[in-house]
Order: sequence, then C-alpha cells, then structure tokens
Amino acid sequence: MKKIVDFYIASSIHVAFSAYAFILLTFTSLNSSYDCDVAYFGFFGTIAAYNVIKYFSVYKLKKHQISKKFKLIFLLSLIALATALYYYFQLEIDAQFVALLALFITLLYGFSFFGWLNSGRNWIGFKVFLVALSWTLVTFLLPVVALEMTITEIVVLQAVQRFVLIYALMCIFEIIDLQFDTIALQTLPQRIGIANTKKLGYFLLMVFIGIDVVIQNEILLLNLFFILVIAGFLYFSNEKRSKYYSSFWVESIPIFWWLAQKLLTYF
Repeated sequence: MKKIVDFYIASSIHVAFSAYAFILLTFTSLNSSYDCDVAYFGFFGTIAAYNVIKYFSVYKLKKHQISKKFKLIFLLSLIALATALYYYFQLEIDAQFVALLALFITLLYGFSFFGWLNSGRNWIGFKVFLVALSWTLVTFLLPVVALEMTITEIVVLQAVQRFVLIYALMCIFEIIDLQFDTIALQTLPQRIGIANTKKLGYFLLMVFIGIDVVIQNEILLLNLFFILVIAGFLYFSNEKRSKYYSSFWVESIPIFWWLAQKLLTYF
C-alpha cells in the first residue's frame, strides 16, 4: 500500500487531483456549468508539467540507470501530455492563450534558458510567486476565459482570493522543504524565518476571508472552516515533518473542500 501511495504522489496524480478540485471550486464560485475541456486539461496538464519539472534532470543525468518506477512515471507523463494536448485544442483561442501563459511561467520556474537565465525556483524570493501565479491562471482565469465570462470587479477579487490562498498553502511547502533546500535558494523561510513565514500565511488567509466578506457581505462557513484547517496545518508545520504532511495531506485540502461543497448541495 505504501508503494502505491508513494507512486500516486511521486507521479503527480495527487497534485493533479488538487488542481482539478480547484477548477471545480471555480465553476461553483462562478455559478457556471461544468466544462470538461478545461477541467481535464488542468488535470492532465498538471501531471505532465509537474513530472517534467521534477524528473527531467534525473532522466538527463541518469538515463542509463532509470528504475522501473521512473519508467512508469515517464510513460504516464507521455499519456498525460498527449491527453492535455487533445483538450488544449478543444479550447477557444483566448483560453489557449491563458494556457500557454501558464505553460511559459511553468517553464520559467523549472528550467534555465540559454545558459544565462536561471530557473525561477532559483530566483531569490520569486519561487512562491511564480507557483501561485501559475496555479491561479490554470485553476481560475482559464475557466473564466473558457466560459467567456465578463471580467468584473467581483471576478478580479475572486482571482486575488485564489492567488493569496495558493500563496498561503505554498508557505507550508516552503517550511517543510527547508530540510531539502540549499541555502543558495534563499526561500521564504530562509530569508524571513519560519515564524514570519507563518505570520505571512496567516495574513494571507485573513485576506481571503476579508474578500469573502466584500463579495458575499458575510463569511461563508465552509470557506472559514477550510481556512482554519489550512491555518492549523501552517501552525504545526516545521522542517522535520514527513513528505506526506505537505505532499499528501495539504494537497488534499482542495479535494476535501470540493467534496464538502458538493455534499452540502444535497442538504
């Protein structure tokens, strides 16, 4: 069972379900119908993009001694890429542009260009911003554009809300990853400390709730519950936590969030 779970996480299927759940939450928040082209593009595109970033250097350096596990991940990534391309070409041109912009930011994060521009993950203090921006584009702006919705002030506020939520979640990952990150990366907790990173995360979660009040004129109890869950994970995060703390449980939050929202529609 542990091997299955490890493969499920390592192959980026779990994080793809997280992205898929965020897209479904977007459909609900926009009071729109389900768009399978957007949802499936987000799911399969996440698998392909994450695996390329995580394993390209591994394959490049050790291509003659790749394990069966990595060969399976490579095959899965090819299938995911082909499927993502299929759904990409089902999108309208404006939505394709948003998807390409998200792809560019992802490549900027994961790779150096022409030997003179380091990958975004090595830009001091910029890593979290790039990840939050890419996720906001795929899980919020892409559905908005694909559904040909008017960009109103409410939609802009919802986009900001999604961005600060992703950023707050990334604060947890940054703290957990301290045990793996070199000091040269100058990640958020390396620069401002764990305590201040947590304070930043709490502030962003408060911004999320504040936007809820502006949009809805009230605090949505379901949103408040999951914001408190995230705050709890942030509070108990430290560099000694296992990989499952962030890579499984924290990434499960949007999945449970959507499931809870779906369940509430039946009551």
